[in-house]
Amino acid sequence: MAGIADRIRKVLADEGWSERELARRAGFTTPSQLNGILRNLDRDEGAVERSTLQRIARGAVVSERWLLLGEGAAGDEDSARGPSTSESVRPHLLNAIGFDDALAEARRREPKIRSHAWEAVARSSRYILRGIVTPEDVIKLARVAEELADPARLEAALEAQTARVRELEAQMARDLAARQAPGAKHAARKRPRA
Repeated sequence: MAGIADRIRKVLADEGWSERELARRAGFTTPSQLNGILRNLDRDEGAVERSTLQRIARGAVVSERWLLLGEGAAGDEDSARGPSTSESVRPHLLNAIGFDDALAEARRREPKIRSHAWEAVARSSRYILRGIVTPEDVIKLARVAEELADPARLEAALEAQTARVRELEAQMARDLAARQAPGAKHAARKRPRA
């Protein structure tokens, strides 16, 4: 299945429920709330908070992992898989669903990407990731990080910047000398002759 909204619609079709019924089972205050959530999910899966999706999974009596990631079967038990150690110590990633698993899978799929890129993705993830994270998302970020944070590229840029600074300093020195030279000649002309 393509996305979360599609999996929710599958549950509705399989159970023969209306959106109103699933909204009631999920404990939403208004029956039409699920319709708005589905529209948001169709537009951007990151636009819906994980806690809302967890309520839907509980109300639909389906596995949260299946609903969020499409992995496993709808009836699988989520309680068997607790959070990974790194997930539990990184609360800022609660809204980046499956980041640690996606990072591990991305590293497995793309072993040629250098470690500095993976580290950059992990460090910056709290600022750039939202919603469900796939290995493809992480790979894209790592490729950008590899290009931008490549140590050789950064060293070359630093050397170029240093050369530019030296060039500007030399130009400033020449300009200063040129300004001082005519002024010195002008001052010598005005001196009275003895």
